[in-house]
Amino acid sequence: MVKQLASVFCLFLLVACNTLPVGFDQFENLPATEVLELLPDSIDCYAKYVPLGFADHLLLGKDNQYESRVLLKFPLRDSSLDSVASIHLILYHQDSIPMGFICRACSTDWSTSAVTWRMADSITQWFSPGGDWWPFLLGEGKLEGDSTVVELNIDYLDTLVHRSSGIILFPCDTGFSTIATLSTSTTAPRLIFNYLDGKKRIYYATEDAHIIDSIGIGLLPTDLVVGSGVAVRTWLHFALESIPSAATIARAEISFQPRTLYRRTDTLWLAAHRLTESYLSRGKSANFDETPSATSAYVPGDNDTIVRIEITALVQNWVSRTDSFPNYGLLLTAQPEWMKPFRFKIFRTGALAPKLKIQYLLPPEDRFSR
Repeated sequence: MVKQLASVFCLFLLVACNTLPVGFDQFENLPATEVLELLPDSIDCYAKYVPLGFADHLLLGKDNQYESRVLLKFPLRDSSLDSVASIHLILYHQDSIPMGFICRACSTDWSTSAVTWRMADSITQWFSPGGDWWPFLLGEGKLEGDSTVVELNIDYLDTLVHRSSGIILFPCDTGFSTIATLSTSTTAPRLIFNYLDGKKRIYYATEDAHIIDSIGIGLLPTDLVVGSGVAVRTWLHFALESIPSAATIARAEISFQPRTLYRRTDTLWLAAHRLTESYLSRGKSANFDETPSATSAYVPGDNDTIVRIEITALVQNWVSRTDSFPNYGLLLTAQPEWMKPFRFKIFRTGALAPKLKIQYLLPPEDRFSR
Protein backbone atom coordinates (compact mmCIF):
# COMPACT_ATOMS: atom_id res chain seq x y z
CA MET A 1 0.00 0.00 0.00
CA VAL A 2 2.85 2.37 0.83
CA LYS A 3 4.52 1.59 -2.48
CA GLN A 4 1.29 2.31 -4.39
CA LEU A 5 0.89 5.70 -2.65
CA ALA A 6 4.49 6.61 -3.43
CA SER A 7 3.99 5.78 -7.13
CA VAL A 8 0.84 7.90 -7.31
CA PHE A 9 2.66 10.81 -5.62
CA CYS A 10 5.58 10.65 -8.09
CA LEU A 11 3.18 10.56 -11.05
CA PHE A 12 1.46 13.66 -9.68
CA LEU A 13 4.79 15.50 -9.47
CA LEU A 14 5.69 14.62 -13.03
CA VAL A 15 2.36 15.88 -14.36
CA ALA A 16 2.41 19.09 -12.32
CA CYS A 17 6.06 20.04 -12.87
CA ASN A 18 6.99 22.62 -15.58
CA THR A 19 9.73 21.02 -17.69
CA LEU A 20 10.45 24.15 -19.85
CA PRO A 21 13.58 26.27 -19.18
CA VAL A 22 13.18 28.81 -16.40
CA GLY A 23 11.24 31.84 -17.69
CA PHE A 24 10.63 30.38 -21.15
CA ASP A 25 6.97 29.77 -20.40
CA GLN A 26 6.56 33.50 -19.84
CA PHE A 27 7.16 34.25 -23.56
CA GLU A 28 4.22 34.45 -25.92
CA ASN A 29 6.60 34.67 -28.96
CA LEU A 30 10.29 34.60 -29.74
CA PRO A 31 11.94 38.03 -30.35
CA ALA A 32 10.75 39.64 -33.58
CA THR A 33 13.30 40.86 -36.13
CA GLU A 34 12.62 44.15 -37.91
CA VAL A 35 14.49 45.70 -40.84
CA LEU A 36 14.39 49.43 -41.48
CA GLU A 37 15.96 51.37 -44.35
CA LEU A 38 16.31 55.12 -43.85
CA LEU A 39 17.38 58.03 -46.01
CA PRO A 40 18.98 61.09 -44.36
CA ASP A 41 16.45 63.64 -43.22
CA SER A 42 19.18 66.34 -43.00
CA ILE A 43 22.41 66.62 -44.94
CA ASP A 44 25.15 69.22 -45.55
CA CYS A 45 28.79 69.65 -46.55
CA TYR A 46 31.63 72.08 -45.85
CA ALA A 47 35.35 72.55 -46.52
CA LYS A 48 37.87 73.58 -43.89
CA TYR A 49 41.61 74.22 -43.59
CA VAL A 50 42.85 71.82 -40.91
CA PRO A 51 46.30 71.49 -39.29
CA LEU A 52 48.44 68.89 -41.05
CA GLY A 53 51.49 69.23 -38.82
CA PHE A 54 51.41 65.70 -37.41
CA ALA A 55 51.25 63.88 -40.74
CA ASP A 56 53.44 60.85 -41.43
CA HIS A 57 55.05 62.79 -44.27
CA LEU A 58 55.68 66.32 -45.51
CA LEU A 59 53.93 66.82 -48.84
CA LEU A 60 55.49 69.20 -51.37
CA GLY A 61 54.00 69.86 -54.79
CA LYS A 62 51.30 71.45 -56.91
CA ASP A 63 48.95 70.86 -59.82
CA ASN A 64 45.88 72.60 -61.23
CA GLN A 65 43.82 71.84 -58.08
CA TYR A 66 46.16 71.76 -55.07
CA GLU A 67 49.39 73.27 -53.80
CA SER A 68 51.33 72.04 -50.77
CA ARG A 69 54.22 73.86 -49.09
CA VAL A 70 56.53 72.64 -46.32
CA LEU A 71 57.55 74.54 -43.18
CA LEU A 72 60.61 73.67 -41.09
CA LYS A 73 61.79 75.25 -37.85
CA PHE A 74 65.26 74.79 -36.33
CA PRO A 75 66.63 75.80 -32.88
CA LEU A 76 69.33 78.09 -34.27
CA ARG A 77 71.63 79.74 -31.72
CA ASP A 78 73.42 83.08 -31.92
CA SER A 79 77.03 81.96 -31.60
CA SER A 80 80.12 82.37 -33.79
CA LEU A 81 78.13 83.44 -36.83
CA ASP A 82 81.15 85.25 -38.27
CA SER A 83 83.02 81.98 -38.61
CA VAL A 84 80.29 80.09 -40.52
CA ALA A 85 81.64 79.08 -43.92
CA SER A 86 78.48 77.45 -45.37
CA ILE A 87 75.01 76.18 -44.45
CA HIS A 88 73.46 73.01 -45.84
CA LEU A 89 69.81 71.98 -45.62
CA ILE A 90 69.45 68.18 -45.70
CA LEU A 91 66.14 66.59 -46.69
CA TYR A 92 65.29 62.90 -47.06
CA HIS A 93 63.06 61.78 -49.90
CA GLN A 94 60.30 59.22 -49.14
CA ASP A 95 59.39 58.38 -52.74
CA SER A 96 60.91 58.38 -56.22
CA ILE A 97 59.13 61.44 -57.62
CA PRO A 98 61.60 64.30 -58.31
CA MET A 99 60.51 67.79 -57.24
CA GLY A 100 62.23 71.12 -57.75
CA PHE A 101 61.77 73.69 -55.00
CA ILE A 102 63.00 76.99 -53.59
CA CYS A 103 63.62 78.01 -49.97
CA ARG A 104 62.67 81.27 -48.27
CA ALA A 105 63.01 82.43 -44.67
CA CYS A 106 59.66 82.52 -42.85
CA SER A 107 58.94 85.93 -41.32
CA THR A 108 56.06 85.01 -38.93
CA ASP A 109 56.17 82.50 -36.09
CA TRP A 110 53.99 79.39 -36.46
CA SER A 111 53.16 76.17 -34.59
CA THR A 112 53.07 72.58 -35.81
CA SER A 113 49.79 71.86 -34.04
CA ALA A 114 47.76 74.68 -35.59
CA VAL A 115 49.41 75.98 -38.77
CA THR A 116 47.28 75.90 -41.94
CA TRP A 117 47.22 77.69 -45.26
CA ARG A 118 45.46 80.64 -43.59
CA MET A 119 46.61 80.49 -39.96
CA ALA A 120 50.14 80.60 -38.51
CA ASP A 121 48.82 79.30 -35.19
CA SER A 122 45.46 79.07 -33.44
CA ILE A 123 45.04 82.85 -33.17
CA THR A 124 47.45 84.41 -35.73
CA GLN A 125 46.60 84.68 -39.40
CA TRP A 126 49.28 84.83 -42.05
CA PHE A 127 49.44 88.28 -43.64
CA SER A 128 49.26 86.41 -46.94
CA PRO A 129 47.57 82.98 -47.15
CA GLY A 130 50.19 80.28 -47.62
CA GLY A 131 52.77 81.76 -45.25
CA ASP A 132 54.78 84.95 -44.69
CA TRP A 133 58.38 85.14 -45.89
CA TRP A 134 61.27 87.45 -46.54
CA PRO A 135 61.48 88.25 -50.27
CA PHE A 136 65.05 87.05 -50.90
CA LEU A 137 65.85 83.58 -52.21
CA LEU A 138 67.49 81.53 -49.48
CA GLY A 139 68.28 78.51 -51.66
CA GLU A 140 66.97 76.10 -54.27
CA GLY A 141 67.25 72.40 -54.96
CA LYS A 142 65.58 69.26 -56.24
CA LEU A 143 64.24 66.29 -54.32
CA GLU A 144 65.66 63.15 -55.92
CA GLY A 145 67.42 60.03 -54.75
CA ASP A 146 67.44 59.18 -51.07
CA SER A 147 68.49 62.63 -49.83
CA THR A 148 68.91 66.18 -51.07
CA VAL A 149 71.51 68.72 -50.01
CA VAL A 150 70.75 72.43 -50.55
CA GLU A 151 73.38 75.08 -49.93
CA LEU A 152 71.72 78.15 -48.43
CA ASN A 153 72.82 81.70 -49.19
CA ILE A 154 75.14 82.68 -46.35
CA ASP A 155 74.56 86.37 -47.08
CA TYR A 156 71.22 86.01 -45.26
CA LEU A 157 72.59 84.12 -42.25
CA ASP A 158 71.80 86.93 -39.80
CA THR A 159 68.17 87.12 -40.95
CA LEU A 160 67.83 83.34 -40.81
CA VAL A 161 69.08 83.23 -37.22
CA HIS A 162 67.68 86.46 -35.73
CA ARG A 163 64.61 87.43 -37.72
CA SER A 164 63.02 84.33 -39.17
CA SER A 165 60.87 81.46 -37.88
CA GLY A 166 62.28 78.69 -39.97
CA ILE A 167 62.18 77.96 -43.67
CA ILE A 168 59.34 77.58 -46.18
CA LEU A 169 59.77 75.27 -49.18
CA PHE A 170 57.87 76.19 -52.34
CA PRO A 171 57.32 73.61 -55.12
CA CYS A 172 58.51 74.51 -58.62
CA ASP A 173 57.37 71.44 -60.55
CA THR A 174 53.99 69.84 -61.23
CA GLY A 175 53.28 66.77 -59.15
CA PHE A 176 53.71 65.85 -55.49
CA SER A 177 56.62 64.44 -53.53
CA THR A 178 57.04 63.46 -49.89
CA ILE A 179 59.77 64.37 -47.40
CA ALA A 180 60.55 62.56 -44.14
CA THR A 181 59.39 64.30 -40.96
CA LEU A 182 61.20 64.96 -37.68
CA SER A 183 59.54 61.88 -36.14
CA THR A 184 62.50 59.69 -37.18
CA SER A 185 65.88 61.08 -36.19
CA THR A 186 67.84 59.26 -38.89
CA THR A 187 65.91 60.94 -41.69
CA ALA A 188 64.69 64.12 -39.97
CA PRO A 189 65.24 67.44 -41.81
CA ARG A 190 68.40 69.18 -40.58
CA LEU A 191 70.64 72.20 -41.05
CA ILE A 192 74.40 71.78 -40.96
CA PHE A 193 76.55 74.82 -40.15
CA ASN A 194 80.08 74.35 -41.47
CA TYR A 195 82.72 76.52 -39.77
CA LEU A 196 86.01 77.89 -41.05
CA ASP A 197 87.98 75.71 -38.66
CA GLY A 198 86.44 72.56 -40.16
CA LYS A 199 83.98 71.95 -37.36
CA LYS A 200 80.27 71.35 -37.92
CA ARG A 201 77.11 71.96 -35.94
CA ILE A 202 73.93 70.06 -36.77
CA TYR A 203 70.47 71.46 -36.00
CA TYR A 204 67.56 69.03 -36.31
CA ALA A 205 64.08 70.34 -37.04
CA THR A 206 62.05 70.87 -33.88
CA GLU A 207 58.81 71.67 -35.73
CA ASP A 208 57.57 70.78 -39.20
CA ALA A 209 54.34 70.84 -41.16
CA HIS A 210 52.92 70.99 -44.63
CA ILE A 211 50.09 73.34 -45.55
CA ILE A 212 47.69 72.78 -48.45
CA ASP A 213 45.46 75.03 -50.52
CA SER A 214 43.03 74.08 -53.25
CA ILE A 215 42.17 76.37 -56.12
CA GLY A 216 40.06 73.75 -57.82
CA ILE A 217 37.54 72.42 -55.30
CA GLY A 218 34.77 74.89 -56.20
CA LEU A 219 32.09 73.40 -53.95
CA LEU A 220 28.52 74.25 -54.88
CA PRO A 221 25.86 74.69 -52.17
CA THR A 222 24.25 71.37 -53.15
CA ASP A 223 27.49 69.35 -53.32
CA LEU A 224 28.21 66.54 -50.88
CA VAL A 225 31.92 65.73 -50.85
CA VAL A 226 34.46 63.97 -48.64
CA GLY A 227 38.13 64.89 -49.05
CA SER A 228 41.57 65.19 -47.45
CA GLY A 229 44.35 67.81 -47.39
CA VAL A 230 41.90 70.66 -47.42
CA ALA A 231 39.33 68.79 -45.34
CA VAL A 232 35.90 68.37 -46.92
CA ARG A 233 33.27 66.85 -44.64
CA THR A 234 29.69 65.68 -45.17
CA TRP A 235 27.09 65.70 -42.37
CA LEU A 236 24.31 63.11 -42.34
CA HIS A 237 21.40 62.84 -39.92
CA PHE A 238 18.97 59.92 -39.80
CA ALA A 239 15.71 60.08 -37.81
CA LEU A 240 15.57 57.06 -35.48
CA GLU A 241 12.47 57.87 -33.45
CA SER A 242 10.52 54.99 -34.98
CA ILE A 243 12.82 52.41 -33.34
CA PRO A 244 11.73 51.50 -29.78
CA SER A 245 14.28 52.34 -27.11
CA ALA A 246 14.19 48.73 -25.88
CA ALA A 247 15.25 47.38 -29.28
CA THR A 248 18.55 45.54 -29.71
CA ILE A 249 20.39 46.69 -32.81
CA ALA A 250 21.70 43.60 -34.60
CA ARG A 251 23.35 45.55 -37.43
CA ALA A 252 23.37 49.11 -38.77
CA GLU A 253 25.18 50.01 -41.98
CA ILE A 254 25.46 53.14 -44.10
CA SER A 255 26.00 52.47 -47.80
CA PHE A 256 26.40 54.66 -50.88
CA GLN A 257 28.18 54.66 -54.23
CA PRO A 258 30.42 57.74 -54.65
CA ARG A 259 32.02 59.30 -57.70
CA THR A 260 35.75 60.00 -57.39
CA LEU A 261 36.68 63.57 -58.32
CA TYR A 262 40.41 63.58 -57.48
CA ARG A 263 42.95 61.26 -55.88
CA ARG A 264 46.67 60.84 -55.36
CA THR A 265 46.48 57.47 -53.62
CA ASP A 266 44.96 54.12 -54.55
CA THR A 267 42.95 53.44 -51.39
CA LEU A 268 40.76 56.17 -49.95
CA TRP A 269 40.05 55.81 -46.24
CA LEU A 270 37.09 57.52 -44.64
CA ALA A 271 35.63 57.70 -41.16
CA ALA A 272 32.29 58.34 -39.47
CA HIS A 273 32.46 60.64 -36.43
CA ARG A 274 29.61 61.19 -33.96
CA LEU A 275 28.61 64.82 -33.51
CA THR A 276 28.44 65.94 -29.87
CA GLU A 277 26.73 69.25 -30.66
CA SER A 278 23.82 70.24 -32.86
CA TYR A 279 24.87 70.88 -36.45
CA LEU A 280 21.66 72.85 -37.02
CA SER A 281 22.73 75.30 -34.28
CA ARG A 282 26.52 75.32 -34.69
CA GLY A 283 27.07 74.48 -38.34
CA LYS A 284 30.65 73.57 -39.24
CA SER A 285 31.74 74.67 -35.74
CA ALA A 286 29.81 71.79 -34.14
CA ASN A 287 32.12 69.56 -32.11
CA PHE A 288 32.49 65.87 -32.87
CA ASP A 289 34.32 62.88 -31.44
CA GLU A 290 37.90 62.91 -32.73
CA THR A 291 37.99 59.11 -32.43
CA PRO A 292 35.95 57.66 -35.32
CA SER A 293 32.93 55.53 -34.60
CA ALA A 294 33.79 53.53 -37.73
CA THR A 295 36.21 53.54 -40.68
CA SER A 296 36.03 52.15 -44.18
CA ALA A 297 38.34 51.78 -47.17
CA TYR A 298 37.24 52.65 -50.69
CA VAL A 299 39.20 51.62 -53.78
CA PRO A 300 38.03 53.60 -56.83
CA GLY A 301 37.97 51.95 -60.19
CA ASP A 302 34.95 49.68 -60.41
CA ASN A 303 31.73 51.39 -61.42
CA ASP A 304 29.74 49.30 -58.97
CA THR A 305 31.98 49.86 -55.95
CA ILE A 306 29.88 50.64 -52.89
CA VAL A 307 31.12 52.20 -49.65
CA ARG A 308 29.84 50.43 -46.54
CA ILE A 309 30.26 51.81 -43.01
CA GLU A 310 29.10 49.65 -40.11
CA ILE A 311 27.82 51.79 -37.19
CA THR A 312 25.89 49.23 -35.09
CA ALA A 313 27.23 50.36 -31.69
CA LEU A 314 26.60 54.03 -32.50
CA VAL A 315 22.98 53.44 -33.51
CA GLN A 316 22.42 51.28 -30.39
CA ASN A 317 23.51 54.17 -28.18
CA TRP A 318 21.40 56.66 -30.10
CA VAL A 319 18.32 54.47 -29.69
CA SER A 320 18.72 53.27 -26.09
CA ARG A 321 20.39 56.35 -24.52
CA THR A 322 18.43 59.23 -25.99
CA ASP A 323 18.89 61.46 -22.92
CA SER A 324 22.64 61.02 -22.42
CA PHE A 325 23.63 60.22 -26.01
CA PRO A 326 21.63 62.56 -28.29
CA ASN A 327 21.47 61.88 -32.01
CA TYR A 328 23.05 64.90 -33.72
CA GLY A 329 24.07 62.84 -36.73
CA LEU A 330 27.56 62.06 -37.95
CA LEU A 331 30.35 63.49 -40.08
CA LEU A 332 31.95 61.57 -42.93
CA THR A 333 35.62 62.61 -43.20
CA ALA A 334 38.88 61.44 -44.70
CA GLN A 335 40.79 59.17 -42.32
CA PRO A 336 43.17 60.77 -41.56
CA GLU A 337 42.56 64.20 -43.05
CA TRP A 338 46.30 64.74 -43.62
CA MET A 339 46.55 61.89 -46.11
CA LYS A 340 47.45 62.74 -49.71
CA PRO A 341 44.65 64.80 -51.28
CA PHE A 342 41.54 63.09 -52.56
CA ARG A 343 37.90 64.01 -53.05
CA PHE A 344 34.81 62.01 -53.88
CA LYS A 345 31.23 63.11 -54.40
CA ILE A 346 28.20 61.65 -52.64
CA PHE A 347 24.89 61.78 -54.49
CA ARG A 348 21.95 63.38 -52.70
CA THR A 349 19.18 61.37 -54.35
CA GLY A 350 18.63 58.21 -56.33
CA ALA A 351 19.85 54.66 -55.98
CA LEU A 352 23.46 55.76 -55.30
CA ALA A 353 22.59 58.13 -52.43
CA PRO A 354 23.38 57.31 -48.77
CA LYS A 355 21.00 55.06 -46.89
CA LEU A 356 21.09 53.52 -43.43
CA LYS A 357 19.90 49.93 -43.16
CA ILE A 358 19.10 48.80 -39.62
CA GLN A 359 18.23 45.30 -38.44
CA TYR A 360 16.95 45.16 -34.88
CA LEU A 361 15.29 42.80 -32.41
CA LEU A 362 12.28 43.66 -30.30
CA PRO A 363 12.04 42.18 -26.80
CA PRO A 364 9.53 39.27 -26.69
CA GLU A 365 6.20 39.82 -25.04
CA ASP A 366 5.61 37.88 -21.82
CA ARG A 367 2.29 36.46 -20.65
CA PHE A 368 1.81 39.26 -18.13
CA SER A 369 2.04 42.17 -20.61
CA ARG A 370 -1.50 42.85 -21.77
